[in-house]
Amino acid sequence: MTEPRSEGDAAWEAIAEGWTERVRSGTDTTRLFLLDPAHLEAAGDVSGKRILDAGCGEGRFARMLAERGAEVVAFDYSHRMVELAQQAEAENPLEIEYFQGDMRDLSTLADASFDLVVAYLTILDVEDHVTALTELARVLKPAGELHFSVVHPCFTPPIATWEPRTPGTIAILDKDKLYKKVDNYFPAREVRFRMWPTAPAETINHHRTISDYAHACRATGLLIRDIFEPYPPEEVMAQRDYLRENYRAPTMILFQCVKP
Repeated sequence: MTEPRSEGDAAWEAIAEGWTERVRSGTDTTRLFLLDPAHLEAAGDVSGKRILDAGCGEGRFARMLAERGAEVVAFDYSHRMVELAQQAEAENPLEIEYFQGDMRDLSTLADASFDLVVAYLTILDVEDHVTALTELARVLKPAGELHFSVVHPCFTPPIATWEPRTPGTIAILDKDKLYKKVDNYFPAREVRFRMWPTAPAETINHHRTISDYAHACRATGLLIRDIFEPYPPEEVMAQRDYLRENYRAPTMILFQCVKP
């Protein structure tokens, strides 16, 4: 077992059980209605492709890819997360290979061995994102793609709140939100928060600018092919009004990169 390198790594180990319950219960609407559709659209037909899920957590998206016909290898830094993913694999075998690993050092994986690498909301957990992107690019085949999603740095920087129409209230419904206030886009920095109010540890993310990610891709030889800023379809927003804010100020962004 690899020992946590940082406080952030240790936090994911501490919240593994609660996180797994959260995502498997279907209550994470950001994934269900924003990131799942965006990542699946970017990936296209994955049947027969060899895919690496970098930072797979308890294996949810790895299973979605395998169910669509991909050959999936998946890893996470959290030992407990990998155990939970392997338990799900044992209960419903999809031939997913899981291992504990660090995207800053993938020396156990061969060069040019994957058609697609997916980092689903995980690059922002890594302090050294350039080294991580370099390693992920290394294991890609020529013309292979890296898809990574992060919290949208423009509209969800560390200081960002909705101004309520009624002063002193908390705006939940779209009609109660006047506009979104954003501030302190620069510099890149660490952000601490709890995934849910009673989470046993603070999670650490890293706020970076769009240019930080663009420059990192350039440094690692990756070309940005497309960018997705997902928002739900109208029928979803009609039933879940609180998600309409993503139409006004997107909370997530996905980079579709290609290795020349």
